[in-house]
Amino acid sequence: MAIVTITIIAVALSYGAISAVSGFAWWQTLLLAMFALGGAAEFTFVGVIAAGGAPILAVLAGLLVNSRNFAFGVAVGPFFPQDWRALIASHWINDESTAISRTGHNPRAKWHAFLLMGAAIAIMWPGGAMVGQWLGNVINADLLGLDAAFPIILFCLIRGDLKNRVTLSLTVIGILIAVGLTPLLPLGLGAVTSLSVFVFVAAGWAVRSFIRRRSAGSGGVDQFGDDPPRTDNSVATDHSHYTTRGEGHR
Repeated sequence: MAIVTITIIAVALSYGAISAVSGFAWWQTLLLAMFALGGAAEFTFVGVIAAGGAPILAVLAGLLVNSRNFAFGVAVGPFFPQDWRALIASHWINDESTAISRTGHNPRAKWHAFLLMGAAIAIMWPGGAMVGQWLGNVINADLLGLDAAFPIILFCLIRGDLKNRVTLSLTVIGILIAVGLTPLLPLGLGAVTSLSVFVFVAAGWAVRSFIRRRSAGSGGVDQFGDDPPRTDNSVATDHSHYTTRGEGHR
C-alpha cells in the first residue's frame, strides 16, 4: 500500500504540472482533483481544454473515462456495508482502492483495506496535485513519464488474478481492444474501451442460460426421443417389484 501511495503522489505531481502548464488556476486543479478523484478523468479533462475543446465536451469525456468505476462498484459491492457509510465511501471507489481491497481474506478485512487506500488517495491525490501545480514550471511531466506509474502498479496488484485462464483471456482481449482504439479516440478514452470485453462475458452468460433453459424444457428427453436412462433407484424398484410378485406366486 505504501508503494501505491508513493506512486499516486508521483502521478499527482504530473497532473498538477500539466494543469498549470495548460493554464488552470490552482483552485481549479484542486477542486477537480477533490471532486473527480479519478486520475485519468482529470488528465482527460485538462487535455481536452488544453486542446481547445469546449468545457461541456471535457466534462462528458471525464465522465466517460470514470464510467469504469461501474465495474469497480460491482467488485466492491459484496463487502460494502449496506448503510450510510456506503454513500460516503463510494466516492473513494477507484482503481487502486479496488485492487488493494482484494488483498483482504474476508469481507471485513477487504472493507478496512479499501478504506485505508481510499483515505490515502483522498489526501495524497489533491495534495500532490497542488505541489505539482506550484512546481509546474520546473517539472517536465512528459519527460519524466510519471503517469506511466499507475498502470505498472495496477498490473502488479492483479498479477495473481491472471493465473485464472478466463481472467487472463479477457484481460488480453481488453488490452488488444484498448491498444487498437487508443490512436483513434480522444485522450483517455482508449482505456475505457477495454470495458467492452464485458460484452463477451454477457454473451457467454446469455448462451449458457439459453442452453440450460432449453435442457430444462426438454424434460430430460434426448435428441433421439428416447426415454431418459434409468437410475439405480428405478432399477432397484423394478427388482423389488418382481421379487414381490415371485413371493406372491409361492
